[in-house]
Amino acid sequence: MTLLAIENITVKYGPIPAIRDVSLRIGEGETLAVVGANGAGKSTLTLAITGIVRPASGRIEFSGRSLLGLGPEATARLGVALVPEGRHIFEGLTVDENLLLGTTVLADRSSARHAMAQSYEMFPILHERRNGMATRLSGGEQQQLAIARALLSKPRLLILDEPSLGLSPVMVDKIYAILSELKSLGTTLLLIEQNPARIDEVADRVIVLSSGAVQASGLAAEILADEQLHASYLGGVALGARQ
Repeated sequence: MTLLAIENITVKYGPIPAIRDVSLRIGEGETLAVVGANGAGKSTLTLAITGIVRPASGRIEFSGRSLLGLGPEATARLGVALVPEGRHIFEGLTVDENLLLGTTVLADRSSARHAMAQSYEMFPILHERRNGMATRLSGGEQQQLAIARALLSKPRLLILDEPSLGLSPVMVDKIYAILSELKSLGTTLLLIEQNPARIDEVADRVIVLSSGAVQASGLAAEILADEQLHASYLGGVALGARQ
């Protein structure tokens, strides 16, 4: 069953299109990765889905319902959660207080506290540091906090914008282990990455975005092994060529 359907959306900042005629579909339980160089339009795509920016044209439907004209809060209540690039941890708040902000779409406080307990089981480092200032966490720990906060809304679709950006290799391992676990639990994921080196571990399909347009799409194994695509749009060597 298709959970998210995007057809021919164009988003403009002034007269300049950031993305042009982009279409994609994500089925329930699937992981779709969108890859491309910096400035390709990847983050703009996430902002359009979550209602932060409005497309100039095209269609976005979530579980058969149009998302056009809905703001971020309404979109979140329908089951779409975003882990933004840069994590957006709230200064002056503890880890626990940052997480509580992720429960605002839940129906009651008892369900919120139950969700918090489940979150701390999945992210034990956050439980250990729950009373400390969130901004004092390391980069990788802050990324875990951002993911945990998004999961607390019980999303049907989790969007992650550059979750490995700026992290040490050890922390990238940790983040991708978390994504693999979420995938095994049936979470539908839209993964945005500039560096495609690790996405084969979780992605079912891949879309290559460049200059705001889709340049290629297909099964992850095929796209990530294509040397020409890597040379033209991703600035590297295809995974299959490294064997």
